[in-house]
Amino acid sequence: MYYGRAIELEPSRIYILYFLDSIERLRKNLAMNFLRKFLGIIDNISKWTGKIFSFLIIALMLIVVYDVAMRYILNRPTEWGLELNGFLLLAITFLGGGYAFLNRAHVRVTIIHDRFSPRLKAIVDLLTYLVFFMVCIVLVWYGGQVTWDSLIHNTRTPSTWGPLMWPSQILIPIGAVLIALQGLAKWIRDFYMVVKGVNLEDTEI
Repeated sequence: MYYGRAIELEPSRIYILYFLDSIERLRKNLAMNFLRKFLGIIDNISKWTGKIFSFLIIALMLIVVYDVAMRYILNRPTEWGLELNGFLLLAITFLGGGYAFLNRAHVRVTIIHDRFSPRLKAIVDLLTYLVFFMVCIVLVWYGGQVTWDSLIHNTRTPSTWGPLMWPSQILIPIGAVLIALQGLAKWIRDFYMVVKGVNLEDTEI
């Protein structure tokens, strides 16, 4: 009697297990989609920031040519040329850092690193990027403090042009945040590689 009742309940248990399995797979798919979208947003921020501010290179080149021509041809050097070039170079360096990181354009020594397996490369990167994040935190923290101090005290450069300093100083913490975000995306991808053994983008949902 009880045996027959157990057999009778078996299909309902199967449906329950199937339902729970479907919920679990749906949860994993939603989490994976969210993770990919999150990483895609970071990649797009780095990509478009780099593309937009890459035009500053043209502005820098034109200002250098103009300043040189005024100095050596007309013998009338500008008061703002050298400082403005420095500001533009600062913007190109920090605002383009995330773009350079995304495209692996930073100078790296990979003689030994290239010999590692993909999973071992990811493990090494996970550890070394901890130092990278510490540097970004320092740049954001102290760069923000210096910027705030210059803002509240209306600090200017000691030149005859005398522009405000905080608009250029704020580029340091902003750039550090941008490159840290791209570093976080790389760290998440490496962590997935270590755990799963495959690239996150190659995983089927």
